[in-house]
Amino acid sequence: MKVLQVFRRIVCVFLDFMFKGGSICSWAASAQLLFLVALLSGLISADILPQTITAYVNETVTLPCSIPVDEELPTVEWSKEGLSQNITILYRDGCETFGMKNSAFRYRTNLVLDKLKDGNISQIIYNLRLSDRGRYQCRTLRGRQWQVHAMLELKVVAVSEPKLTVVPTTGGDGVTLECKAVCWFPEPEVTFQDDEGKEIKANNPTRVSHSTECWTVTRKANVQTPIKR
Repeated sequence: MKVLQVFRRIVCVFLDFMFKGGSICSWAASAQLLFLVALLSGLISADILPQTITAYVNETVTLPCSIPVDEELPTVEWSKEGLSQNITILYRDGCETFGMKNSAFRYRTNLVLDKLKDGNISQIIYNLRLSDRGRYQCRTLRGRQWQVHAMLELKVVAVSEPKLTVVPTTGGDGVTLECKAVCWFPEPEVTFQDDEGKEIKANNPTRVSHSTECWTVTRKANVQTPIKR
């Protein structure tokens, strides 16, 4: 009800400003009715806050969503914001419909089929890509009424094992070490430490951005004094 009260007040102030009338606030009742219609039709979702889920590239992730158990499963739709063809999975009449599905998610999404009878309409995404990150929406259709049940922000992380090598030098004292982190997202910070945990001074890192939106970072350090590790 607080949402409706705030909305009604905003409409009231706006109409007063536009029409300079003291009694125009009675129109707010009509505006409130329109708000209720939008709410019930699924155009507006009250009290649904986005959840954040973090997963790794190439893994499988489940985006949770559930509905009250009913005799008949409604049409289930998952979509991703920012895509011209935003459907990631559409399930109706007991099977998945592929015609409206975004091609980037073909064969990579599914529902937890053995849990549908329990009202679990969570979406599984297989073989995660960095491009999968973004906001997803879970909603159902009963009759002509859409209802939003969940909004989730998916963060996809890319990591690999850093490679530490000794770089040959043509002269000078000490040893030059090179650390290379291939295809990370977000971009990593590379530092060197000795066996006592003290940071070793290093050159500025070099960064390469890949078409897959990950970063490869390389950094070198010259060790002048003998250390164990």
